[in-house]
Amino acid sequence: MNRMNLVLLLDRLDQLIGSATEIPLTGKSLVDTEDALDLIEKIRNALPEEVKRAEWLASEKDRMLKESQEEAERILLQAEEYAAKMVSESEIVKRAREEAERILEEARQQAKELQQEAAAYAERVLASLEEALERTMAVVRQGRESLQK
Repeated sequence: MNRMNLVLLLDRLDQLIGSATEIPLTGKSLVDTEDALDLIEKIRNALPEEVKRAEWLASEKDRMLKESQEEAERILLQAEEYAAKMVSESEIVKRAREEAERILEEARQQAKELQQEAAAYAERVLASLEEALERTMAVVRQGRESLQK
């Protein structure tokens, strides 16, 4: 069940509670228990999909961070190999060291940027998912509270 279906189920639960018959002077309402329990069961079945999505996003973040680290290591290795190949006269060696240092610094900067971008992306996606789950839990709590009245 996808996120849209979960939202639709929550909307149906909200409608069920909103259209419940009010008991005068009590502040309580009568809700069709069978319909409410059926909707709650469907919501419970839908929630694992949201949890799976959160787990996928977390693993995707880890994968992106690992890939950026591997790319940084590959770039660093290339820079080190390049520096090792430069073995001649003092001027050539000096230029090679300067170039290798520049490449190393560039590689470190690129790796840092890749890691920051991956972490920022994962944070945005997880924050969005967290908000959606919090809204879902609030509606479920309201439904349960209404059923307990």
